[in-house]
Amino acid sequence: MSQEANSGLSKDGDGAMARYLDRAEVLGDTVRQLRKDLALDEATLPLPSADEGAFETLRAHVLVRLKALQGQGAAAVQQAMYRVDIPEGHLRRTMASGGLDALAGECVLRALQKVLTRMRFAGRF
Repeated sequence: MSQEANSGLSKDGDGAMARYLDRAEVLGDTVRQLRKDLALDEATLPLPSADEGAFETLRAHVLVRLKALQGQGAAAVQQAMYRVDIPEGHLRRTMASGGLDALAGECVLRALQKVLTRMRFAGRF
């Protein structure tokens, strides 16, 4: 991911990009991406309602997973962030400025960014 994309994640945060989660197709694909990247099942990361609360619901579920990974050690978190595609430098900055809660939000935004990019290239968005 480019440095430009990295800085864009935080700026878009709860605003510009997260608003796309009110579309059922985008939300479903984002949940599937998070499940894949973070090795979660449907029970651990259920599909939330496609509304303005979807982002926070996803962030809360991802936070639970990140706390479990942190309990396994820093390497487990780093490995998961590699799958999510959050570079190590961005991981360190996010952890220093906002901790696991901020990192959970970054994971949701990165999964959403992957989904929107795929949809755009497929001509579905």
